[in-house]
Amino acid sequence: MSQDEREWGMEEKQAYFPIRILSTKTGVNSVTLRAWERRYGLLKPKRTEKGHRLYSEEDVTRVDDIVRWINQGVAVSKVRALLDQNENIENVIPADEWLEWQAALVHMSLHFEEDKIEHLYQQIFSQYPPLIAIQNWILPSLKQLGVSVHGRFCEAVLTRSLTNRLSSLKNQHTAAPILLITGLSGQQALWCYMTSAILSDHGYSCRVLPNMSSDQDWQDLIKGINPTGVVAFCESELASRSAELMASLAEWGKPISLIGASFWLAVNSKKMTSFKQVSVHSEALEGVAAILDKAALIK
Repeated sequence: MSQDEREWGMEEKQAYFPIRILSTKTGVNSVTLRAWERRYGLLKPKRTEKGHRLYSEEDVTRVDDIVRWINQGVAVSKVRALLDQNENIENVIPADEWLEWQAALVHMSLHFEEDKIEHLYQQIFSQYPPLIAIQNWILPSLKQLGVSVHGRFCEAVLTRSLTNRLSSLKNQHTAAPILLITGLSGQQALWCYMTSAILSDHGYSCRVLPNMSSDQDWQDLIKGINPTGVVAFCESELASRSAELMASLAEWGKPISLIGASFWLAVNSKKMTSFKQVSVHSEALEGVAAILDKAALIK
């Protein structure tokens, strides 16, 4: 029994839990939860005599409500008032904050302002769960930039920021189930690290290897690392061997999400977008959601 548990007694031990458990229950990382508390007063945890935060199921419900509002486009700075007033979600006009941040990222990328992009990244990712930041900020901004040197510059800066984020989380997830994220070319590097940000938020320790050159590399990695699940971004050259690859990966017996539009078209024509625990997705976020659903069963 830990010192904190002795301080609160057995009854309190059953009712309250630390921030890492709240993070696991809600899918919101601890850094974001603490930012919501300090900056916006959205959470009011109990404290042990040593100052450690303790939460209850009521906090789980409140975090779920916060995420629900944010998913509707409401700025996190406005959520507390809405919760306190029991405001109906249908009566609230979404904030234009995301549009402003998108415009800022596009402008910074057009002017190659690396430091400013990194600063804006830190600001947004400290306030919002990665999935929301990716959906509302990164992806729309990159769509505006298109296939250009400015778009590639933006991707490179964001990839580096997300890589640093993954490194900083290693010590927090030492005992967590491992998910392997890989791709066959550097073109998928940003998606590999965005995927790691989303999965890390759900309590998984992620290994990212974005430049695997063949499906044999995947096989060797799976045997060596023995992860809980695998997310792999498939390039078009694998489409002709899609059935063979899926059958081979299925022998491992763990959840695998294969992501790629051309690969999905190939397996869809054969009516085998899923085989045992291997599933194929044309959209990246759909594939990430699938691996979360499957991996959670064996976590």
